[in-house]
Amino acid sequence: MVAEVALYASYRGHDARFHWFTHFFVGASVAFLAMAGMAAITRHPVPLPLVWPLVGHLVAMFPDFVFIAGRAHERWMDLFLGHLRSHFVPGRNLTWYLVFLVCLGLYLAVLDRRRPEGL
Repeated sequence: MVAEVALYASYRGHDARFHWFTHFFVGASVAFLAMAGMAAITRHPVPLPLVWPLVGHLVAMFPDFVFIAGRAHERWMDLFLGHLRSHFVPGRNLTWYLVFLVCLGLYLAVLDRRRPEGL
């Protein structure tokens, strides 16, 4: 939580709500997909499940650290989970929120399938 608050504060003066949520939803969604894949393969929940979305968020927003250091946004930055293009999806953050919920649901469904019968 402290890390995410600090990341939110890093967008102060740059439409923090929009930018923070965009990169959080995108990064966390990718993290949930990776978590679902790992849980399905290993048949165990992933270790440190709160760290995965944080790491995904950091990857998605990495170009903004480069921007803060003085380099303008460029097309290659889309390698970081569609950093630039993610801002222009129809529906903006509502779309990313729905994607986030679907990915979270997928991870939870994978975990639920692992549960012993009768629980």
